[in-house]
Amino acid sequence: MSTPTIDIIELEDEELPAAPTIQFDELPDAEDYEGDYVELSEDDAQFVHEMILKIIIFSEDLTGRTLFPYQREVAYRIVESIIIGDSEEITVLQSRQSGKSETLSIIIAGLMVLLPRLAKAYPDLLKKFKDGFWVGVFAPTEGQAETVWGRVHDWLTSEKAKKLFLDPEIDEKTTRTGGKAKVVSLRKSGSLCRMQTANARAKIESKSYHFVLLDEAQDIEEEVINRKIAPTLAFYNGSRCMTGTPNRVKSLFQKTCAANKRRQTRGGRKNHFEFNYKYVCRYNPDYKKYIAREKARFGEDSDFFQMSYNIKWILEEGMFVTEEVLMHLGDIQFGIQPTFWHPDSPVVVGVDPARTHDSTVVTVVWVDWNRPDAFGFFEHRVLNWLEITNKPWERQYYEIMRFLQGYNVLRVGVDATGMGSNVAERLQLLMPDTDVRPLTSDSKNQSERWKHLKTLIERQAILFPASAKTRRLRTYKRFVQQMTDLETKFQGSYMLASAPEVRDAFDDYPDSLACACYMTIDDVIETAEVSSQPLYGRRASR
Repeated sequence: MSTPTIDIIELEDEELPAAPTIQFDELPDAEDYEGDYVELSEDDAQFVHEMILKIIIFSEDLTGRTLFPYQREVAYRIVESIIIGDSEEITVLQSRQSGKSETLSIIIAGLMVLLPRLAKAYPDLLKKFKDGFWVGVFAPTEGQAETVWGRVHDWLTSEKAKKLFLDPEIDEKTTRTGGKAKVVSLRKSGSLCRMQTANARAKIESKSYHFVLLDEAQDIEEEVINRKIAPTLAFYNGSRCMTGTPNRVKSLFQKTCAANKRRQTRGGRKNHFEFNYKYVCRYNPDYKKYIAREKARFGEDSDFFQMSYNIKWILEEGMFVTEEVLMHLGDIQFGIQPTFWHPDSPVVVGVDPARTHDSTVVTVVWVDWNRPDAFGFFEHRVLNWLEITNKPWERQYYEIMRFLQGYNVLRVGVDATGMGSNVAERLQLLMPDTDVRPLTSDSKNQSERWKHLKTLIERQAILFPASAKTRRLRTYKRFVQQMTDLETKFQGSYMLASAPEVRDAFDDYPDSLACACYMTIDDVIETAEVSSQPLYGRRASR
């Protein structure tokens, strides 16, 4: 279920209908769990949608602030997760000083006031908030943690809030306690927001929360998050949000962002949000002016600017291809080619047969055979992808054949791992006039495939379709995600590549592409460089 586009300003304050009791599907086994098991009927979803919008309206009114559209998108998903209790981990990557702390503090303040009161009206849906809405705000240092917490405190103690709290329907008072863990609480409803540092020595385990915010999460240790902070949400099946900006090292935040992006390619609710400086500049002219100065000061291509404002992770070491390099190879003028038949311009095909939990992926690549570059390499262009999931092999064979009917196929490379050898034999029978080659899975052969693909990428001799229409396709999103997830590994002198060992990470598209491109390695034209050698000059005549 995708997050709808909303415009808070145009909403009318209508009376909420009777609340449904949201039913949860039976929780699957851990190894089969892919999230999004909370399913709502159409009426229930509409009820939750209206409640979320009213909470956002109230939060803006309480604080006197109006959120930008990109901030509302994040706010909507956080409130949704808390209300339906999907216990999700939401990740937010935003440009520096773009308002992520503002968004979280406004929503937290509004929920602290509203949820306990809504729990009385709708006990079946919100009964766990009847004694208050409890929030934990964590960050690497106390000063960082106080950024969001301090704003929540300011919103709830402002003159506007004090006047609102005098309303008989709200009738609330704010209290604050100090010490190592600062707490701002609402005396009558029981809601609280506690601030703590996320260092290894912090005593966190005894607390329980409905919602946890990890700010500047890129600098929080993975063990602290998993062992100390995450369990505080267990009793109430709470949700958490991780916010931050990229840096040079891998962290749990970086891994979670990547995992949420991978899940999004498979459908379901959106749990990852990315907004670089370009989004912010659309709505904030002062921010746009400042960014222009930062570009001039540091350079748009500098690591600092790319990490802080363009939210790019600088993680080249260990990655097969960076997102920046890959996207440079996408041709925005070029779309998917369902057919391409030319007698003098045959294509090559790569097939990565499905293994456990994987998909069968077929990649068609056109080769500019007539124009090699100075080093003998041909330009390669991906024309189309086919992904087949959850189908028996007998159906897959003929689906592949139908897919390839529109192309003049010269060679087909099949990854012969597992069932691959049988697939290659069957395709050879079905395509007697085509050179079908099973590619062995030994380290030497795999290394040759990956090195050849790496060389083509480095020489910018491989392009893929990236037109506006193509970018909306699931196959395109899966290709880009799997390529940017791909990690380089070495076994002795052999360079290999594979998906990271995390849930929802696959390398079907990259492997299929490598198999296709490997079909041209024997055609690379070797060149020799001729130069003069001063030690062997022409003999002088007598």
